[in-house]
Amino acid sequence: MTDGPPERIHVLHVDDDPDFLALVKQFLERVDEELRVIPAEGVPAALDRLRRDDRIECVLSDYDMPTVDGLDFLARVRDVAPRLPFVLYTGQGDEAVAAAAISAGVNDYIQKGARTTHYLKLSVRIKREVERRRAERETETRLAALEAARDGICILDADGRVEYANAAYLDLYGYEHADLVGTPWERLHPESEVEFITAEVLPHLDEHGEWAGESVGRRADGTTFPESKSMAALPDDKLVIVATAFTDSTAT
Repeated sequence: MTDGPPERIHVLHVDDDPDFLALVKQFLERVDEELRVIPAEGVPAALDRLRRDDRIECVLSDYDMPTVDGLDFLARVRDVAPRLPFVLYTGQGDEAVAAAAISAGVNDYIQKGARTTHYLKLSVRIKREVERRRAERETETRLAALEAARDGICILDADGRVEYANAAYLDLYGYEHADLVGTPWERLHPESEVEFITAEVLPHLDEHGEWAGESVGRRADGTTFPESKSMAALPDDKLVIVATAFTDSTAT
């Protein structure tokens, strides 16, 4: 199953015309050497290949195919790979097809063409969707790692409100996710601690980009607890906070 370098983008091209499949493969790979086009003649062959080949990062599908059109095929692809980029490729240019494609959830829609510039445009469209999905997967992986962390992790937006909190952070402060997101950071500390953070911690963060030390947290039920906390500046004026409650043996 390793018939191409792993860094190349594997595109499953589905059409009922074998000559057109060969033509697209030839020209698309010629204009962009990063693309590896895998032809599939008809929907059954395409679905079989999709189930067997986990390298495929995009589907390029004809619209007007016998028995199953491109949008019906899209529904079947979503059953196998719900987030896989899907580009509809058709000779029909009426607005009804485009509107139906967008409504059905295709990632992009492009008319067939014969010039080299057309294949350049097609390669750009495909790579744009693949890069977008790769970025989504990277974000999902990072979020999964944050959720698995034993320390409480929180991200504040530029206004100082909770934008994200992992499960450990929710447990630490005794909140449900829906109740904590959007909450200003001040609510998570007693008044005296808010004054300390405002006067000492935030200026230190502005100057050095990070801070670590001891703090006092306030749970949703109003009780307080000593904690170890570190904070660091993120792009767009956001902050990431890592907090851990002291054990009974270290609490004062």
